[in-house]
Amino acid sequence: MFSKTKDIPFSPIKDIQQQAEARGAVSLAQGIPRFLPPLEVRRAAIAAIEEGKADFYGPPRGILDLRQKISEWHLSREKVFYDPEKEVLITAGALQGMSAALATLLSPGDELLIPSPSYSPFLNIPKVLGVKPVFVPLKPPDWRLRIADLKRAITPRTKGIIICHPNNPTGTVYTRSELEEIADLAKRHGFWIFTDEVYRFFVDPEVSYTPLGEIGSARSKLVRLMSFSKAFSLSGWRVGYLLADAPIAREIVKVHEMTVTAGASLPAQYAALAALGDFPHIPEQFSRILISRRERMRRRLQKLAEYFEFQVPEGAYYFFVKLKGVGSDIDFARRLLEEAGVAVVPGSAFGPGGEGYLRLSFAAKEDEIEEAFDRLERYFSDLDKLILNPEESVKIYR
Repeated sequence: MFSKTKDIPFSPIKDIQQQAEARGAVSLAQGIPRFLPPLEVRRAAIAAIEEGKADFYGPPRGILDLRQKISEWHLSREKVFYDPEKEVLITAGALQGMSAALATLLSPGDELLIPSPSYSPFLNIPKVLGVKPVFVPLKPPDWRLRIADLKRAITPRTKGIIICHPNNPTGTVYTRSELEEIADLAKRHGFWIFTDEVYRFFVDPEVSYTPLGEIGSARSKLVRLMSFSKAFSLSGWRVGYLLADAPIAREIVKVHEMTVTAGASLPAQYAALAALGDFPHIPEQFSRILISRRERMRRRLQKLAEYFEFQVPEGAYYFFVKLKGVGSDIDFARRLLEEAGVAVVPGSAFGPGGEGYLRLSFAAKEDEIEEAFDRLERYFSDLDKLILNPEESVKIYR
C-alpha cells in the first residue's frame, strides 16, 4: 500500500514554514517574494469575476489573450517565437506544468538527470512516475556543473535532464557555453531538457544570463517552465506557463487537461495578463530591491563568519551557507527554529550535495531579515562559543 509515496517525505520547505507560523518564528525558509502586486493587477482578477469571465471552464491551453502576450514578450526579449495557438500552455504554476511535462515525456524505468542540490520536488516527482533520478553534482564552492560529470552520468536509459536556471538553492547561473554543451548532449543522446526558469529575472547585474530558448540547437528537445509567482509576486494565484514546440505541447496538454480539468484559474490568468501587459518591468524593479536585500543579508552573514561559510549567489534569492563544526544540518535547522525562533531550510532537503548547508531566503522583508539575524546573533552569543571540534560540537548540538 502507498508504494509510490510511502518513502517520499512531505515537502520539507512547507513543513518548516508551517512550524514557523505555529511558533511565531521569523521565517527565512519559504521562497516567497514579499511584495504586493500592483492594485491594477488584483483588480483585473476582480473584474474577471464581476464581469462573468470566470464562471465557466476556460480553454485547457489558457486564454488566448494571455498566450499571445507571452508569445510577444518572448519574441521581444529573446527574439524567439512561440506560436500562441500551439506552443504556449498556461499552467497552474510552473511545478504543475513540470509535473505534466515529466508525466507525458518520461516512462517508468527511464532515468532523469538532476544537477544537485536542486529544488526538492524535482527529487521526488520522478519517483512517483517510476523514473529514476540520477544526481549530477554541482561542485562547491562555486556550484558549477562539470560537463565531464554530466557525460559520465548518461546511460542508454537517460531520457531527460532538469535544469533549474538560476538554480534553487545554490543560485547557479549556467553560462552560454555550458547550456550549449547540454543542448549538444541532449541532441546526441536523444533526451529531453526540462528547464525551470522561474528565477530568470533575479540575476546579479554583473552576471550574464542566457535563457535556454536562445540556444537554437536545443529547441526540438526543450520544454520551458515559467511562473508569475516569483516575477510578479503572484505566488498564491497559481499561474505559470509552459513553452515547447507544437508536437510536444500537443501531447503535454492532454495530461495537463486531465490534472486541472480546464486550465489554470481564470481570475488568475486575467491578473497575469494585466501584469505582463501593463507592468512588464515589475520583475526588474523587484530584482533591484532583492539585490539590496541580498546585500543586507550578506552584511549580517559576514558578522557570523565564525559559524557560516558562504558565497554570494549569482541568481535566485537564497544564500546557501555551509555550517562550520556542526554535524547534521537537519538537527541544526530544528534547533534554530526551536531555540532561536528562526526558520531556515536544511540543505539535505535539496538532495545529494546539500548536506551540511542551510538555505536562507532574502526575499523576506527588510525588517524580517534584521530580526532574524538579531535572533541568530543572540543565539550564538548565548552559547559560550561554537566549538569547531566536531566531537565537542556534538555535546552542544545534541
